[in-house]
Amino acid sequence: MSDSFKELEIGDTAPDFTMPSVDRKEFRLYEELKKGPILLNFYVGDFGINCTIYMMKMIELSPSFEKMGVRIFPINPDGLENHKIFRDRLSSPYDHIHDVKQEVSKTYGAIVEDSPIVKGFTNREFFLIGKDRKIRYIWRAPVPKVLPDMDEVLSEVGKALQ
Repeated sequence: MSDSFKELEIGDTAPDFTMPSVDRKEFRLYEELKKGPILLNFYVGDFGINCTIYMMKMIELSPSFEKMGVRIFPINPDGLENHKIFRDRLSSPYDHIHDVKQEVSKTYGAIVEDSPIVKGFTNREFFLIGKDRKIRYIWRAPVPKVLPDMDEVLSEVGKALQ
């Protein structure tokens, strides 16, 4: 990780942000956390094969996340219209956040730095944030093509909430 980003760790206070989302004019993290824990899902882009594969698995597991009281918010720099089309094609229950100019990705350190092909892209990462604004779980892809095992993410989120 370069000096320009502080790598967030479990136990850190999650940085607040306000960004547009498909369902809200302004998504405000700290306001949304008042309703319960949030799993931010940083991902490379809408419509990519790998992003579509694991997004479909996330959709399949959404009732399990809901039972735990966890809401998932996918986030990347693609625009709101792309997010809406992607979400609608997958029948996704999630409100996708538009990370304008990758500001949130940079704040969370979710930027690919070690790849000549996708350097500067938003990386595939998860941050579970508790109602107390503390980061309770993190999963980071070593490179964007590595997909998360969503069953494992579900299990680890459950453990982190205990």
